[in-house]
Amino acid sequence: MVEVRTDILSTISQNGSGLQLQSLTASLVEAETSGERVLTERRVEDANTSISAMGQLSSQIDQFKTGMTRTAEAASRLATSSATAVSIEVTQEALASDLSATIQVTALAAPQIATYSFGADVSSNSTIATGTFSLNASNWSEPATLTIDASNNTLGGLSRALNEIDGLSASLIDTGNGAALIIKGKDGLGNALDSASIAAITGALGLTSNGTEGQTDASENPLGLTSDISAATDAAFSVDGVEVTRPGNTIDDLFPGHRITLNSLGTATLNSSESSTSVRDRITGFIDEVNALKSYLSTATQRGINGADAGPLAGDSAAQSIQNKIRGITTQPISGFGDTPVYLAELGIKTERDGSLALDVAMFESAMERNPQIAEAIFSTQFGADDETVTVSGLAFAPPKPGTYALIYDPDTTPPTATLNGTNLAISTDSEGRTLLRSSEADTNGMLFTLEGTQALTTNVRYGSSLADQLASYSDSLIGSDGMLARRETELDLDLEGFEEQLTSIEAKAEMLTERYNIQFGRMEAMIASLKKTGEYMESLMDAWNADR
Repeated sequence: MVEVRTDILSTISQNGSGLQLQSLTASLVEAETSGERVLTERRVEDANTSISAMGQLSSQIDQFKTGMTRTAEAASRLATSSATAVSIEVTQEALASDLSATIQVTALAAPQIATYSFGADVSSNSTIATGTFSLNASNWSEPATLTIDASNNTLGGLSRALNEIDGLSASLIDTGNGAALIIKGKDGLGNALDSASIAAITGALGLTSNGTEGQTDASENPLGLTSDISAATDAAFSVDGVEVTRPGNTIDDLFPGHRITLNSLGTATLNSSESSTSVRDRITGFIDEVNALKSYLSTATQRGINGADAGPLAGDSAAQSIQNKIRGITTQPISGFGDTPVYLAELGIKTERDGSLALDVAMFESAMERNPQIAEAIFSTQFGADDETVTVSGLAFAPPKPGTYALIYDPDTTPPTATLNGTNLAISTDSEGRTLLRSSEADTNGMLFTLEGTQALTTNVRYGSSLADQLASYSDSLIGSDGMLARRETELDLDLEGFEEQLTSIEAKAEMLTERYNIQFGRMEAMIASLKKTGEYMESLMDAWNADR
């Protein structure tokens, strides 16, 4: 019931009720709409708070994803060289193993460089003969065809045409005493143009068999060409006394997971090792990233019990789901890194009373002594096999289900057979004649096994997705355009829009009630004024009657 205050009745007019009808109308309208308005305004405020908090949560998840990616990519292996002649770096930690080797560099790989100098009056616009010829090098899969016609029959046109051939680069420079064309291949003997290709270029530049280099002759050497060919070389070096050659100075296939760069002639001792201290530092970084997200979620989702302030995401289902996921990583099995799953507890990672993670150093050191590769389950997504003659790979965009699988290959059947966990594999060979086994089953689709030998084998193969990569992928699924947090933000935006529409409806209702009360009270005032006039008339009539008596 609405209380009509005494100040509403404070003024009495001669012709009406004397009520403060404007104040009375406002009070009645407020009484009918204030409860709904206050509730809706609170909902708008809560929705805005949740939207802001959801944005902060998305930012925290993005930072967590970056931290997991950084953790996965960080190196706990240290690779060093004793001299600048050779440098070493770790490229794939999952493939790398400890090494110590002495490398003596006796020759660096170099490209073939063909330099053609011309007479003083020759420029990029000087014309050359038209025609078609081919260029080839032993490492090229097929010869390159070069056509000189009216569109490019100049030195500049030839230079541009040569630059379009993969494996060659050409530069036409002004020496100050004429032009010079420099044609350069890639490092290594196999990338050098053969003698027929060199002769074809010389012929295109106008030098005939009867011409003399350096002597300009209109018909035999019109450009006054002089040539200088610098031969290509392969890199030559020894590894602990074993002679090795490579076509380039950057070498990725000498030691698995490492890149070797030959910088100059000389000798260097290379070492690569992974210490428990470096792994521990890496695990500590992982724990710090997890604890930072845990701490944020704990504060944002707290219920506000016993007088504490509730967090902005208290009761939010999306935040609660993420919190449960992060809490569960200590008990989550990590498959594909051995015959049995790996758990964080095996590495000495434990949960404290406040929910944060901590590292038991003694347990960690003991675990590393028993199995130095156990930490790879946290950091290094990888394929592997128990048999060193088997190389395992897969599809990066659609990796298999993590786990260990039994591979059997029998070349003595007709035709040869191969199975993975009892399911048949497709068998083929690569360009080097090695046997390839490929799976097309759902859990292992795309897994490829390259066999170095031809004998029958039975072995275990595996694929392990590291915990850091799993958490980074999970984070990506949350904050992506179709992720859970994006959907939750959309829901909150729609809720806010609905609440704001309710406020608009409440204002419209208030305006309607105000208009209705104004009309009703106006009619009441008119009736009261009419009754007053009638009363005054009757009073006057009675006064007249009494006077006549």
